[in-house]
Amino acid sequence: MKVYRSTSCVVTILWIFATSSAQGICHHDRGKQNTGFSGEMEGSNNLHCCGNQSYNILRSSCCNGNLTLGLSQLVTYCCGSVPYNPLNEICCSGSIFIRTSAHTKCCGKDPYQTTNHICCGDVLLKKQQKKKCCGKELFDTLTECCCDQDLVLAIKPKSDPCCQTKPVEKSESSQCSQASGAHNNIAENCGSYDPQTHICCSGFLYRKASELTKCCGKHLYTFSEGNVLCCNGILHRDMPEKSECIGGVVYSPGNTTCHLPVRPQIGEHCCGNQTFDPLIHICCNGHRHNKKNGNVCCGSKVYDHHNTSLRCCSDHLYSTPSGEVECCGNHLLEKNQICCSSSTLAVKYFTKLNHHCCGHYYYNKSIWSCCAEHLKPTPERHTPLADYRTKPLMELIPDICKKPVFFGKVESMTLKTSWRHVLLQVVWQVDLKLRNVTKDSWDHVFMDHCSSPVIEKGMIYLWEKEANGSKLLSHPIDQASDIHMFYFLCYQFKDHKNG
Repeated sequence: MKVYRSTSCVVTILWIFATSSAQGICHHDRGKQNTGFSGEMEGSNNLHCCGNQSYNILRSSCCNGNLTLGLSQLVTYCCGSVPYNPLNEICCSGSIFIRTSAHTKCCGKDPYQTTNHICCGDVLLKKQQKKKCCGKELFDTLTECCCDQDLVLAIKPKSDPCCQTKPVEKSESSQCSQASGAHNNIAENCGSYDPQTHICCSGFLYRKASELTKCCGKHLYTFSEGNVLCCNGILHRDMPEKSECIGGVVYSPGNTTCHLPVRPQIGEHCCGNQTFDPLIHICCNGHRHNKKNGNVCCGSKVYDHHNTSLRCCSDHLYSTPSGEVECCGNHLLEKNQICCSSSTLAVKYFTKLNHHCCGHYYYNKSIWSCCAEHLKPTPERHTPLADYRTKPLMELIPDICKKPVFFGKVESMTLKTSWRHVLLQVVWQVDLKLRNVTKDSWDHVFMDHCSSPVIEKGMIYLWEKEANGSKLLSHPIDQASDIHMFYFLCYQFKDHKNG
């Protein structure tokens, strides 16, 4: 099924918005029009140039100098001048098609399934056992060989003298491995490169084999590969089918190896070169404000957290008429949109039938399955889906203030059948209604592994006490500043309501 999109109207609207709000200037660069975005604007957070226009890569995409609103460039790829989601779509010779499986590839201008067909040159043939491509034909590897005779490929019987030399075998897998090799200019610093054709992995520059190519530390892999597991930046290949990654540890059938990684503490913020009186001022990211205007920071701004029309989304302050709009990263979630988020990134998508979130990716359940925020190229009907997402601590206030919650540090984890067993050290537990405090206790939590978010050993999270156990609520938090801010704001809301 082919997909068409029109972007002219969207581009016009976005151009008006972007050029009026950008904190920088984009100069038209004709030499970079075919590479998507033209670079990052100095002094502008997440703002990039698309020709002579500026845009935010978290909210829009740039392809061949054309802007499209509503698709983040962090999760899209370009098909000519149109962006698309490579998890659920594929681009063949400038046309976008709906993926029917994780094994969809292009053969010329048409998509096909590698499970039952093979592409020889630009000719699509039915896959047969023990047969490979020789030019645009198939040959039997048991009785024939593929010979290169004066740069012309020909199928010969194995008795032919040509077959006694090294045969020519250019299968799809060998072509992919050549395409996915490292770029000639490998360096510790990737420098300037085209993200549509290359990818930078921990300072190493590679040419992309496909739009599904991703980094795992300094190595490459694709979502469509089977038996591959990326675990905390370490790529594991040829893993048993039931292997899972939990907190940096690979659990395989019969493997009981366990490691406890150490994470450094997050430092405190300073207030630039300004001096201020903490009795009358508040310092927000180097900007001084009078406490009369509010006593809570949102990025470099200050606001009154009792004002329900204001919403702080990851250090970005918004004014909302209803106050019921949900945050998605540093943006507001709009109508007919869904927010897919992990602990590192939140991305907005337009809602689609039969699609679901897997971390910050939005996937088609007919093509992929998701387990603990890891995509797998095999759809599974019985895999439980995550029915909620964790959020930054500040986004949970004030709704969570009236519930029994605690801050728990993940000390160890193990996997048994489909359940993740988590041992928590309760850093601080408070029922804000009863002011009942418990310190230094322990809690054993059972989580459905596949439908639960990824958590890391040594990190602290906010949990809610429920009748049948504990529920994970937040992203990782900093014990020193976040816990203090949580109690300060919740008690403020409680006193404000009682007053």
